[in-house]
Amino acid sequence: MTSADLRTDAPAIVTRNRWRDAFDGTLPEGWEPTMSVSVIIPAFKSKTLEFTLASLAAQDYPEHLLEVVVLDDGGGEEPVEIGEYAHPNTRLIRVHEVNDGWGRSNATDIGIKATTGDIIYWVDSDMILFRDNVRQHAKWAHFIPEAATIGDKGFIEEWDYTPEEVYRKVLDGTIADDYDRSTLHEHWSKEIYRKTDDLNDSDGRNYSTHMGACASVTREVYDRTFGQDTRLHLGEDTEIAYQLWQAGAVFIPAHDALSWHMGRGTIQDHAAKVSWHNDVHFAQRMPIPRYRRRAENRVWEVPLVTVVAEVTAETAAWARPAIDRVLNNTQTDLRVVLVGPWSELHEGRRRMLADPMNELYLVREWFRSDCRVVLAEERPESVFPSPFRIDMPITAELSSTSIHDMYRAIDTRWLGAIRFFTPGHDNADAVTIWNSAAVARARRYVSPDFPIEDAVARVAGFEWASSEVASVSDLRESGETETKIVRVDPRVAQLEKDLWRMQRRAEAAEAAVRDQVSLARGVARKANALTGGRAGVVLRKGNRLLGGNPSRIARRLLGR
Repeated sequence: MTSADLRTDAPAIVTRNRWRDAFDGTLPEGWEPTMSVSVIIPAFKSKTLEFTLASLAAQDYPEHLLEVVVLDDGGGEEPVEIGEYAHPNTRLIRVHEVNDGWGRSNATDIGIKATTGDIIYWVDSDMILFRDNVRQHAKWAHFIPEAATIGDKGFIEEWDYTPEEVYRKVLDGTIADDYDRSTLHEHWSKEIYRKTDDLNDSDGRNYSTHMGACASVTREVYDRTFGQDTRLHLGEDTEIAYQLWQAGAVFIPAHDALSWHMGRGTIQDHAAKVSWHNDVHFAQRMPIPRYRRRAENRVWEVPLVTVVAEVTAETAAWARPAIDRVLNNTQTDLRVVLVGPWSELHEGRRRMLADPMNELYLVREWFRSDCRVVLAEERPESVFPSPFRIDMPITAELSSTSIHDMYRAIDTRWLGAIRFFTPGHDNADAVTIWNSAAVARARRYVSPDFPIEDAVARVAGFEWASSEVASVSDLRESGETETKIVRVDPRVAQLEKDLWRMQRRAEAAEAAVRDQVSLARGVARKANALTGGRAGVVLRKGNRLLGGNPSRIARRLLGR
């Protein structure tokens, strides 16, 4: 599908993060924006805010569709002001007059809640936006409802502008001529763009490129998140980017949304310190990437996997052995949501052993002090921001490696869901692991004729797998529900993990050798043709002189 075929009322479903397949950025002739944009600018004693506001005053986006909100986070000291050059729809909020919080995340949170734009665009107070910057960000949301865009900024370290000059230069387009972008500091995100085909091949994992200096997202996606984490005072833009990923965002580098960043970036001078500080906070909140969680057998704020199971008075006898096996897994980064009629349990007088609900009382008591088990009345629609969800019947039996096997199966290929044939259970009740980000995006497109399974399949793929892949069985046929549950020896689990990695590397190496041999054969055939067959005669003669060893080695490499 080409851009000309697209219409804003008929968006295409983006598979993984392949935004280019849905919309390549080329606008249909005569296109004009219809979505409103709220620009949020946190400012702390800023000396450059006046330049940012002047550049916004010169934007070519329809005036009635653009609003600018400045959040003065200075606590009343050195208050910032709206200067002469500002967009007509600009207003100022003094943070200390609204709440006692401080920091960029708190200010941004206030600003977002005070606005209604279809697109949220957070901008730092040291940015000069080129004339069509807002338009270049906003166009993506008109064709991709989950668009989260990242602008292209050049870092300038010296300038002699006045607000009026910035306004005039942005208005006439000459602001771009003041610096040679090829000579400026290259932001680290550019290398990621090169390696991932502008994030098309990233599956969203490079969410950290979505930074607050000049980044936008549709309010539709933002409203699926918990919003700004106001506890954070560094790295808050990365944390909200992770949330956006799990909410189904499609990350897009808006290379045509140009700007100047006034001054050096923090990472340029303090990369090691920033990373050391942020990694602790990120580890609590972001299960991916995995390297940040450098300790196992820990309980984190956001678990990698959330297991959801439902129990009734009739099935309660299976709850303790089933959930014990879940908690006994070698993949310890998990949480369990056990759904049941817990509100019906009371502390009044009852006939304990004759009570048909007694087993539910025992289940509640059994898991009462385990913080990994949450007792819920209803099945959660989402386990956001946990990246993976496993739905399992309470009568399914998992081995101590089942959850890790399921996680590995879905994460390696970044599928939308895998459903495992579960002995003794209907297909509708089979154990299923879901990719939360894929599910969040898919929900928008679900209809009576297009169920969630089909929508998830469009976003990232939906597959079936045998019960052996994840060692799933029927607990009712176990015969060992009363025996003590023992986790597999951690050393064995580690050896299995190492073996799996070695197999993947061996397969990759074998494929590379095959490619090289195929290339060599092609070269040999071409050389033989160019020499009228003489090259082949020489090679065959050499093979005979060496006792046929070259041919045998080639066949061995090809597995023949």
